Amino acid sequence: MRTKTKTLTALAVAAALGGTALAGTSYAGHRDGGHGMGFLDEGPLAVSAMEMFDAADADGDGRLTQAEIDKLRNDLHAAHDADGDGNLNLEEFEGLWHETTRPLTVRAFQMLDTDGDAIVTRAEYDRPLAGIVEQLDGDGDGSLSMKDRWHDDDDGRWWDDD
Repeated sequence: MRTKTKTLTALAVAAALGGTALAGTSYAGHRDGGHGMGFLDEGPLAVSAMEMFDAADADGDGRLTQAEIDKLRNDLHAAHDADGDGNLNLEEFEGLWHETTRPLTVRAFQMLDTDGDAIVTRAEYDRPLAGIVEQLDGDGDGSLSMKDRWHDDDDGRWWDDD
């Protein structure tokens, strides 16, 4: 795996684990966007920055201290350290990951559930990727490959793996 890819993967995992840990389950019923925290607050899978902040602000004073962030992290870790050894095995980590990524799961579900009936139909599930190859097939060969990369230009395309 290339260094850039490894770095981006590590950043994505850290952002998902760290950022959504702060959001917690308070996000589950939220269908609207949030308030200005860069990538966490943009696009269809946005996580509300204010909800993340509120989840970590244990004393509710509107200020976030390192101690509050550490407490939240430690509490989450302890809650999933089933055998109490101070470490997380894969099964314990799965529980932590599920809890901390729950807000993103809920948002993805809501994004797919276009009619808002709390059920993702097969048609709703299929919609996002229907015709994706035709849409992204830059060289017209009927498939996607690294040759189909594009650059930021007038049509808004951005993908590039340089």
